[in-house]
Amino acid sequence: MPTLNERIGEIIKQKRQRDRLTQADLGARIGVSGSYIGSLEAASTSARLSELEGLAAVFRTTAFEMITEAAQPDPRTFSTANRERNAFLGLYDALAPEFQKQARQFLLFLREQQTHGPRED
Repeated sequence: MPTLNERIGEIIKQKRQRDRLTQADLGARIGVSGSYIGSLEAASTSARLSELEGLAAVFRTTAFEMITEAAQPDPRTFSTANRERNAFLGLYDALAPEFQKQARQFLLFLREQQTHGPRED
């Protein structure tokens, strides 16, 4: 079972890759080196709380959420459906709020079409 530090490293790497950032890019955003980000991801060093807060801001979450996620049992499954869902959520998270609203409305429309079929006017 991975340690909390190892899980935090995995989460940092997952979120960094989801956002298509290099370790150097991410480090520059929070004021550390890319090699330091690599050591966090490898769990060879532990992030300070101020660094977790900086990372969380870049990833549009909170340090508390990142720690909570790391403390949970590993929910990952390596199914194609789960990978596609994570990719979709990554795309959705990268949208501006007004486009997230449009995406939600479109998904609700598609669900309605699936459930009741096209409406005849």
